[in-house]
Amino acid sequence: MAWKKPSPELIERFSAALPKHRDALPKKMFGYPACFVNGNFFVGLHEENVVLRLPSALKDRFSELAGAHHFDPRNTGKGVKDWWVVPQVTARDAMRLGQFLEAAYTEVRQLPPKAPKAARAKKKLAK
Repeated sequence: MAWKKPSPELIERFSAALPKHRDALPKKMFGYPACFVNGNFFVGLHEENVVLRLPSALKDRFSELAGAHHFDPRNTGKGVKDWWVVPQVTARDAMRLGQFLEAAYTEVRQLPPKAPKAARAKKKLAK
């Protein structure tokens, strides 16, 4: 089953809501708009959904994610650990989405930086 492209409206709202910090790096993940901080994916689009990666302990700090569903792109019923679908009520409101992504960015920015792929590959070879 092929994934659908997000609507131009969602892409525009998402792009405008991204945190405006030097270390917030917009790029693509699986062909969808996404944003990374210190090498860590923290938010992106998938079809018509805004998805967020937050460890469970951080997820519980956000009332916006109360009752959020696990991101489950393959419909396995399990979802992806620490990945959440942002509820539509938040995703549809540009101001609310921007405030939420700014707060999520602040939390994810405090996580340890992810090593670049080349450095991780060399580390595995050394073992």
